[in-house]
Amino acid sequence: MSVAATGAVLNFVVIIAMAIDPLKILRKGPWLTILNLAIADFISCISCFFLWGVIFFIPKSELYDDITIIGWGFGSSASFLWLTFLSVQIFAITKFPLKSRHWFTALKIVLVGIAVWLFAFLLGLSLITYRFHLPLTINLKIWTAKMGVLQIALVIQIVLNIQVAIEIIRSGRSTGNPQNAKHKNIAKTVIILTLILFLTAFPYFLFKQLELLARLGYFDQDETARVLHYLSYYYAPIAMLNFAANPILYALRLPDYRQTLLAFVGKTRSSQLTNAFSLKSQKINMSEISERHTLT
Repeated sequence: MSVAATGAVLNFVVIIAMAIDPLKILRKGPWLTILNLAIADFISCISCFFLWGVIFFIPKSELYDDITIIGWGFGSSASFLWLTFLSVQIFAITKFPLKSRHWFTALKIVLVGIAVWLFAFLLGLSLITYRFHLPLTINLKIWTAKMGVLQIALVIQIVLNIQVAIEIIRSGRSTGNPQNAKHKNIAKTVIILTLILFLTAFPYFLFKQLELLARLGYFDQDETARVLHYLSYYYAPIAMLNFAANPILYALRLPDYRQTLLAFVGKTRSSQLTNAFSLKSQKINMSEISERHTLT
């Protein structure tokens, strides 16, 4: 729960920073995709927080279960898909720097975004097919297929990021062009994001998929399914690190985002000092007025 809560707060900070953008430096390159990725991670963390915290907050109910389960499936699926699309963008920008400017206009990204969110919602909805009174084997196959979709998305990310890494190695060091250096930094960040996803969230979904296959009878149904269930259960907090780590990586790897955070902190401090100064001035004025009344 603590990992999910931390991830929700960190991703909310990313969303606010990109929405306000006080320094006007964040809305460049694949910023729309990064914003949507942060929203997906935020939904995942919030849903997981309430999904695991049901015993502490709200009496168990079917509606509560459905909302949190759909939210978790929706957010985690959207996170996988948006990171895949971000990998596609970085690959295209790296391989075709001129042509890609026409491929990823704001309108096209919005249209892709609508499709991604809709598909992610359907993947999330697939987690409650048991409400439709389908046979258990059908439900298990649907859930297994859902995990397979996320695994395919991860494979696409890995293939594209290998190509991007090869291109970065071939191009050598930055030639001094700030824009070129910034793009390489974003590309390296996306590669690290995929690596984090592979080490954290991917094993969790793999264990869940193998558990479902065991329950379908492909392995020793009872013992294997039980072991895989416990593996996925205890690996879940590590999986949540994927959704919480992304904002930390932005702050460590992307100077523009780091500067924006510092600007927020500076504005908050200055506003606090201003409020304190004005309050102190008001107190001094009030004391002067009371002294005058006393003298008269």
